[in-house]
Amino acid sequence: MGKNISKSLLYKSVIASIDQAFLSGLNFLISIVLIKIVSKPEYGYYSIFFSIMLFMASVQTAIINTPLAVLLITKKEDEKRKYAGSLFFGQNLFLFPLAFIGVVVAIALWYFNLLEFSLSAIIGAISIAFIGILLREYLRAYFFADEDPKTVLVIDVLYVILFIILGYLAYILSQLNVASVFFLMGLCSLLVGIFFIKQNIWNFSRSDIKASYRENWKYGKWALFGVTVTHIQTYSYLYLLGIIVSSVAVADVSAARLLLMPLILVQEGWSKVILPHGSKLRETKRLPRLFKEQIAISVAFVIIVFSLVFILFFLEPILLNILLSTKYANSFDYIFYWGAIFAIGFITLNASFGLQVLKHFELISKINFVTMIITVLLAYFLIHSNGSTGGLVALIIGQTVSAIILWYYYTKETFSKKQSSMV
Repeated sequence: MGKNISKSLLYKSVIASIDQAFLSGLNFLISIVLIKIVSKPEYGYYSIFFSIMLFMASVQTAIINTPLAVLLITKKEDEKRKYAGSLFFGQNLFLFPLAFIGVVVAIALWYFNLLEFSLSAIIGAISIAFIGILLREYLRAYFFADEDPKTVLVIDVLYVILFIILGYLAYILSQLNVASVFFLMGLCSLLVGIFFIKQNIWNFSRSDIKASYRENWKYGKWALFGVTVTHIQTYSYLYLLGIIVSSVAVADVSAARLLLMPLILVQEGWSKVILPHGSKLRETKRLPRLFKEQIAISVAFVIIVFSLVFILFFLEPILLNILLSTKYANSFDYIFYWGAIFAIGFITLNASFGLQVLKHFELISKINFVTMIITVLLAYFLIHSNGSTGGLVALIIGQTVSAIILWYYYTKETFSKKQSSMV
């Protein structure tokens, strides 16, 4: 049985990693194109608003997707589709009014000359795009939770192909900029997502929506608090850099992170399969096995990270000529810091995933709140004294503290007497 579980986990992880490779590859391509065709301040804006988009996706993950991954396996077949459909419809009840408000605000800011047109256009575009983006993210979460990663792969391959086609048309028409990129993300997500929603019609009532969100909220309220403070901890350096220094500084740091983007596909691929897999091991009373698997993958990831960092330093002249440009030469000063951030961040996430499988969302949120305060305060003072490097050092310190505390509690909970009696 153990071998079958390992093979199944490996297969799903590979599929999820391939899927993430398409998405990361597209995001990488978008960033490279923008680096070539827009100014550094504009690329800085793209980095900032992309992080905001990630935050919205994190909110959805907390309230809907994470509880879905943990709870779907506990339901009977006839309950699954009703539960899933209720969550999806409830999501749209919130998203459509939010999109409308965002567009109105963007128009008002431009009309009263409170923001330049390019920034107002970005706000309007991303407001509309959230509808499609979060539709596709929901479908991805549902099929991952239903342990059907192949369908997720089909969804994302279609999305990538459609975006490249429409993006290229916009490029040759000289209409490709930061705002149009966000708009196309939403449009392509929506067009692909509608097809798969049609193929998966769920029957539910108004009471089902309330019941589903009430069930999710039991865990989601703490997950929401957790992802909010985690986002602030992770991206506070970016926002503070933009406020204290400039969007140009944001562009330099973001370009360095871009070179390490292959690591994201491994990290994201693992994150999509570990919760359903861990929940299955929890239900079959095999938590120590999950713990050992997470230790092994964490060690492997750290080795991969610093191998990639070494390769990037070796290839610096080539990368500057092909991918970036001489105006981003300073970005290589930050690659080692990003390597450390990715390595420690993955170790931290693994402990967090383990505690999520154990349904300790409240504990995770409280720990993240403490480390968020540490990170934000350090970032504020270190950016003032050391600029961009200070912000990255603050992030490393905050994640290290978080990793130590999370792994302490995860180890304690996994091998507690209560859990040990289950295995």
